[in-house]
Amino acid sequence: MIIKRQSARDVLEYLQIVLNRFPDNREIYDKITKLLKDLRLPRPGFTYNDVISKVSQLFKEHKDLLLGFNQFLPPGYKITLPEDQTQRKKPELRDASEFLNKVKERLQDEHAYKSLLEILRMFKENKKSFTEVHHEVLYALREHHDLCVDFTAFLPARYR
Repeated sequence: MIIKRQSARDVLEYLQIVLNRFPDNREIYDKITKLLKDLRLPRPGFTYNDVISKVSQLFKEHKDLLLGFNQFLPPGYKITLPEDQTQRKKPELRDASEFLNKVKERLQDEHAYKSLLEILRMFKENKKSFTEVHHEVLYALREHHDLCVDFTAFLPARYR
């Protein structure tokens, strides 16, 4: 099986997102680091389904981190959300402009909002990688978990 290799930068950026989300819980960071190592250097008895199960349990309340882990899984493996969770937590937003209006209202800071738009523009123009954009947007919205979840809904399907 051909395993999709992520750059060290992608791994470090994802780990930084985890560390930012759980600054007072080093155990979660250590567990996810170990799971990422297991993907690179599988040991006897290793299965991708075990890793998926552990990540799903670890991030069950953090949809964006859970789905973000998909970038490290090989083709044919994907973390998905239970159907009822997907339906229940699906944002009630009709389009991206509605999401951006919601963000603008919530941030209450014109500079922060314009910075967010700049991040998204740079991604659209291929000047930033998905991992960079994901990290920067989640950092900008770090105090608004519901907006992080809403942002995930607008990601291209290959990143969800």
